[in-house]
Amino acid sequence: MLELLRPPPHRGPLIAAGTVVLTVGIALEELRLRSEVGPVVHVLILAVAAGVVLALGLQAPTEEGRPPAYQSVLLVCGLLLLYPALLRLADALGGDFASPGSLTWTALVQCGAALWISVRRRSAICLLIAAIAAGVAVLAAWEWVFDPGSFTPFRWLLLLMSVGLVLGSLALRAGAPRHAELLIDAAGVAILAIGLQSLFGFLSFGVLGGRPDTLLPNFWELVLLFAGCGLVAYGAVDRRPGPAWLGVANLVTFVFVTGGVSEATLYWWSLVLIVLGAGAMVAGLRPRDPLPPEPDAYRAGEQPLASRTADDEVVLRVRDEGPPRGSVPDR
Repeated sequence: MLELLRPPPHRGPLIAAGTVVLTVGIALEELRLRSEVGPVVHVLILAVAAGVVLALGLQAPTEEGRPPAYQSVLLVCGLLLLYPALLRLADALGGDFASPGSLTWTALVQCGAALWISVRRRSAICLLIAAIAAGVAVLAAWEWVFDPGSFTPFRWLLLLMSVGLVLGSLALRAGAPRHAELLIDAAGVAILAIGLQSLFGFLSFGVLGGRPDTLLPNFWELVLLFAGCGLVAYGAVDRRPGPAWLGVANLVTFVFVTGGVSEATLYWWSLVLIVLGAGAMVAGLRPRDPLPPEPDAYRAGEQPLASRTADDEVVLRVRDEGPPRGSVPDR
């Protein structure tokens, strides 16, 4: 059975494409038959599908120690099927799958499974899924234990988690740059959740007829701004599109948050950002002093030793100060 579930590499893209279609079909079936069959049937459908897809992904051969693209697709689809299976299991056990307690243990199981797959197959995308599941578990556990009356504690939890993810990214940057990048993505998602929650709260107040005085305090507006600029800078320097797009999303959310309610706040932020942006542009376009002439050896085509790479051939000329060969040294 395991041999049958070992995908041949030359058919991997076809199997991955079929898996995506299968996952979409199961999601549609779950929505349309959500009240037609019992929770146990839903658990069986989702668990069998998740087990088969994850078995395919785990047994697929890696390429130079890293998962190929089709294997990543299989692993992601398997984890996407696993989490609703866990939620349906919580429902079958008699609990509400949307309750904080059910969300806590299901997210912890999802985090453990994704983290184990990430370590076993060196999958960076599974590490991202594990980080997001861990964040859901922490927020749900806080809601379950303390039952706070506002979203403020969750903002601090999201900020602390984003700082921890950034520190973890720095630790993995040298040995696993792709894993480090996706931890930065997870940190960007955590900060983005702060801004999106305030926007959704503002829209819900508008629907109910109320209107909050402000979307976010100035400190959290600064968090959104700094996170957006930092993500865009990270993506530009390392040429990573994921952090760059998340930075754009944070900056767009910042614009709507700061300009959605208070016009005074909008004017104040506009003045600060215009001055900072114009100052950076002027500093970059200021007159430049002429550069000193290049060394003679560099102009002649011979690079200095410090600027050579490991692939360049290095030739050292050494003068022998000893006596000529064959001569008898003086006694």
